[in-house]
Amino acid sequence: MTTIEFKTHILSLDQQLKNYAFMLTSNQDDALDLCQDTLLKAITYRAKFTHSNLKAWIFTIMKNTFINAYRRKVKQREWLLNETNSNRGILNVSNDNPMSTQNYNDIVQEFNKLESFIREPFKMYLEGYKYREIADDLNLPIGTIKSRIFQGRRILMESLKEFAN
Repeated sequence: MTTIEFKTHILSLDQQLKNYAFMLTSNQDDALDLCQDTLLKAITYRAKFTHSNLKAWIFTIMKNTFINAYRRKVKQREWLLNETNSNRGILNVSNDNPMSTQNYNDIVQEFNKLESFIREPFKMYLEGYKYREIADDLNLPIGTIKSRIFQGRRILMESLKEFAN
């Protein structure tokens, strides 16, 4: 299948994709965003298409894109709740123990001291993104992402050793 045939066939599925996207999202704007993301992925990963059933392949991309976005949204919501409510953060900080609140604040402060090129992929990883998603989003090789996340962990562990006791 040539590139032109591929794109023509994809465009012929446009209305069906929009209907399916709306069924998944129940929101017109989100449905259009989902369609756009799906078409972008289909064109980007065209080489992986095995020339079997294009319609099924694209609808699978859409379903998986929707599921991944939903998971990301849930993880992000959880992370934001943890950030805004320091009394129920990752560390189970309680009002009864002012020292644990201080430790939590110290960890957040140390995390924010990380250089942005390390902090950003590390933050995305903590939010539940996969290495490949982070690499794609930041336009970096996956090895670089893994290295930066490792560096972030190492730097944080080193800077927080005093809080371990």
